[in-house]
Amino acid sequence: MGKHLKLVLKIVGLELLIIVFFTINGVYTSITNPTNTLMEYIGLLPVVLGLWFYLMKTKKWADFFSNNRLILDKESIQLWSPLLIILAILLIGNGGIRISSVSELVMIAGTQILIVAFIEEMVFRGFMINILISKGFKLAVLTSSLLFALTHSLQLLGGQSIEVVIVQITYAFFIGMVLSLLIVNNQPIIITITFHGLNNFLIMTSRTDGSSIYNYLIISILVVHSLFLWSKAPHFNRLKTEKVRQPAV
Repeated sequence: MGKHLKLVLKIVGLELLIIVFFTINGVYTSITNPTNTLMEYIGLLPVVLGLWFYLMKTKKWADFFSNNRLILDKESIQLWSPLLIILAILLIGNGGIRISSVSELVMIAGTQILIVAFIEEMVFRGFMINILISKGFKLAVLTSSLLFALTHSLQLLGGQSIEVVIVQITYAFFIGMVLSLLIVNNQPIIITITFHGLNNFLIMTSRTDGSSIYNYLIISILVVHSLFLWSKAPHFNRLKTEKVRQPAV
């Protein structure tokens, strides 16, 4: 089996892993209508446990997390700080956080960061980027982002307007671009996991649907920042190709 075919099969396998388990979990929640937040994601726990076991068994946990820590220098902050602006706009646009109880908010934040975001970031920004980075950061970033958008587009098949579908797919694609480019620019995956989880948390706990103007504003920021990160990537990509900072899969 050729190297290119093995690479393609790995990427397809990871994409199918995400689609299958998220679909199974969606069917389960539709049938059972669980009232407990954790039970809404019970179908994803095997994936979380599988990823943890793989990282510990192969001793790659340290490479992804312990050895690739957040560095608060000026250059790094410049790379990921726009994510804070996006979260602030999302918070304002959604009219704040709908508070039911503190325990419920903690549970929602926990499941989104430790389950949903952990799975998707490890697959799309962890494994996929590492599998493809030897072929160049452009292919790695675009493939990861397109598949991330494709995965989220499947969740929109339910009668939404064409505008909503297009906006959400565009939103997912450029979030994927920015987060993938952060990894290519040697930023730790804990940043993308945390942002992804908080982004989901703010959407799930929003008081209102918010005006579409906020979505367009966020997309505009994502587009501009992705171009900025893209311009920075060749330097980091050269270093990463010589010695990949994240572990190969």
